Amino acid sequence: MDNSPMPASEQPVSGPKLPAYPAAAPAAPAPRKKRKIRLKTVLIALGILLVVFVASIELTSTSKFCSVCHYMKPFYQSWQASSHKKIECKVCHYPPGFANTMKAKMEGLVMVGRYWTKLYLKSKPWAEIQDESCLQKGCHDRRLLEGPVKFKSVAFDHKAHFADLKRGKQLRCTSCHSQIVQGQHITVTESSCFLCHFKKTENTPEVSACTKCHKQDQLTTDTVRYNHTAVYANNFKCDKCHSQVIVGDGAVPKENCYKCHFEKERLDKYADTVLIHNTHIAKNKIECTQCHLAIQHKIVKDVETIADCVTCHTGAHQSQKILYTGQGGKGIDHIMPNVMLEKGLSCKGCHMFHEESGGRLVKSEISISGDRACESCHGTGFRRILKSWEESTKFKLQAINAIYRQALQDVKAGPAAQQKAAGALLEEAAFNIDVVDRGKSVHNISYAQELLHVSLDKIEEALKLAGSAYKPDRTSFKEQKTPNACLNCHQGIDETTGPAFGMNFPHKKHVAAQDLACEKCHSNAKRHGEIIAPKSFCTSCHHKDPQKECVACHALQKTIYQGGTLGEAKIAKDVMAEAETDCKACHVDQQKRIVRPTSAPCVECHDKSFDKTFADWREGFRKKREEVRAAFQAVNRTSLAEPQKAELAAAEALLQALDQDGSLGVHNHAFADDSLTKTLAKFKSWGKI
Repeated sequence: MDNSPMPASEQPVSGPKLPAYPAAAPAAPAPRKKRKIRLKTVLIALGILLVVFVASIELTSTSKFCSVCHYMKPFYQSWQASSHKKIECKVCHYPPGFANTMKAKMEGLVMVGRYWTKLYLKSKPWAEIQDESCLQKGCHDRRLLEGPVKFKSVAFDHKAHFADLKRGKQLRCTSCHSQIVQGQHITVTESSCFLCHFKKTENTPEVSACTKCHKQDQLTTDTVRYNHTAVYANNFKCDKCHSQVIVGDGAVPKENCYKCHFEKERLDKYADTVLIHNTHIAKNKIECTQCHLAIQHKIVKDVETIADCVTCHTGAHQSQKILYTGQGGKGIDHIMPNVMLEKGLSCKGCHMFHEESGGRLVKSEISISGDRACESCHGTGFRRILKSWEESTKFKLQAINAIYRQALQDVKAGPAAQQKAAGALLEEAAFNIDVVDRGKSVHNISYAQELLHVSLDKIEEALKLAGSAYKPDRTSFKEQKTPNACLNCHQGIDETTGPAFGMNFPHKKHVAAQDLACEKCHSNAKRHGEIIAPKSFCTSCHHKDPQKECVACHALQKTIYQGGTLGEAKIAKDVMAEAETDCKACHVDQQKRIVRPTSAPCVECHDKSFDKTFADWREGFRKKREEVRAAFQAVNRTSLAEPQKAELAAAEALLQALDQDGSLGVHNHAFADDSLTKTLAKFKSWGKI
């Protein structure tokens, strides 16, 4: 029998409840399990950090992130306005390749750190663009093979500038395409071009030649303001007209070095230009204008600068200067410079010929001008414009001088209280008149005309103050009501008279008095200034009143009909003129209309046979005229002696007059038939036909 005590769990329930023993603690996990937990925690943390890091790198390497820093905003804005706005900053600012890509991403974070720690305050932001970035595939990799391109008004070849040494220096893309220009980004800065081309050097003087950039084919088209074909044909040099187009010398003051450097050993290398250019241009992109003073290539519009004469003749030619510059006259606030001054043409551009002058002791050459100077650049025929300017100014000066003299008398005779004010107005008018008279209106015809118009206004104002009843005739001074491009050249056309349909056409009556616009009669569509208005356009006004005197317009017809002199030809009166038959007898019908007559008026006065006579005269004239024309062309192709050339010219003028007469020989059949017969016989006598 087992006498050992019973376990507590097996003792009877009814017995006293004993306190239970505490349960044993669980066993500790194995060391391997602990390591796994730690590793998992570390990996999760690293993953989060990696995601944040990668996201930060991506975020900080975007162009938009660049604008977060306030000092980058101007650069970001100029990039947004540039042609590269769709290209991320890092694409250009770091060369292609994996290493540079990673460098770009890392430096974005570094810049953030510099910004928040304010380390950026110790140095200004700086970035460079390597040539590899510009020439990478998909960007400008073919730029060097594209040949010359047009940059403004010059021809530019990238290969010639990039591949070859210029002034012994190797250029980079950013030597010309500045990285930062106010309001722009990676644009061509002309100042760099001018420094290279116009800085004086003895080694490469040809880089300053105008023809380096300004090519002939670009200057001999109608797309430019002035077609230079005549300039090349006459073999003129550029500086004949364009002088003083370079301002500045591009020097490098030593003080500019102190902007970046202070070390003596560096400053001592100031004169070592090879080292300096290699360091600043080839290795580091420094803007040329950071060191060099700017050189300007521009048109100088200061007549004192471009006029060669003023070096000796100080204060001379003041009237010419006032006209050429379009300022200095009395009563005109706005400036009206001659267009040639605006293009920088110096005095010697026109004053190109020479004549000997001087007294007993001194003989010298004086540059003179004239219509030949104008036509050397503007082509044959420009002398007619020059003549119209001179004639117009002459007539207006005569008219306004007469008006001025009368006004001067009236002002002196007027109230004493008003004489001072009226006299001041007359003095200003006299000043303007003298400028136009002495200065020659050819120096600026538009300004000369304006000065005379203003002078007349001042004279009229003076007359009003003086209480004078005198009213000057303003016909010659009537201003164009609307702007007219033709008047840029044809100022003063209103004072000229020219042929139109065989008649004299006075412009004053039509342009000044009737305000007839140039384009009503002329066009440039096919030929400059060609007459497009038909004769009926003239007759719509002039033939309204049959009582008007015909000879006012039909002077040529009057000479042929009533007799007179036409060139070298002496004309006898037509038989009808001898009978004192006037123009209206044939040219005014029963309805009192002015008409081009048929044979009907002839039959009314003569017998019916004159119907055939009228037709025979006209047909005979046509046939003989064609014979003379054919003979004229045949003779004109042969070599002629000087007397024969003169006779040929006279015959051509006569034939042209008979054509312009328009009656086909009816106005004076005897003269027309005899003239054509003699002309044909003369040509045959020369043995040329």
